[in-house]
Amino acid sequence: MKPTASQGWALGTFALAVLIACSPPAATTVVEQPVTPPVQRSSSISSVPIGPPPANIDPGFAGTWASIETDCGDPAKTVALSPKSISLKQGDGDCAVKSIEEEHPSGRSMSYTIVASCVASDRTGEDTFRINFGPSDTAVQFQQNAREPVRLVRCPNP
Repeated sequence: MKPTASQGWALGTFALAVLIACSPPAATTVVEQPVTPPVQRSSSISSVPIGPPPANIDPGFAGTWASIETDCGDPAKTVALSPKSISLKQGDGDCAVKSIEEEHPSGRSMSYTIVASCVASDRTGEDTFRINFGPSDTAVQFQQNAREPVRLVRCPNP
């Protein structure tokens, strides 16, 4: 009895499978890659004094801020922040930034501690400012020295 075409194919497939299974394994080349140890992350809050950033990169707090957005159009009711200077609400003083310390306590939150030399109508001296961002970059908690912190909102760019 003569085998059918499908039986021929089955026999050929079986023979090929036997040859593959019985043949010696091909030579393999193992290339060893250097292993880089994982970066250890600290669970504590990191604090890095960075000083004013380069002139072409502004920190997240740079811009004009006010107590409420409707005050943004009135320079007497705004605070202007930059990596080089802080201009407080009218009469409260102008400051030259001496140092900036940036912290990233968690996720998207950021905190800045800024030391600046300030000149106001009633006093001159060194002030410390704390700017705390929560998950949003449009509102901050702003504190000057030991004064009570105030909430400020970012004013739209003109």
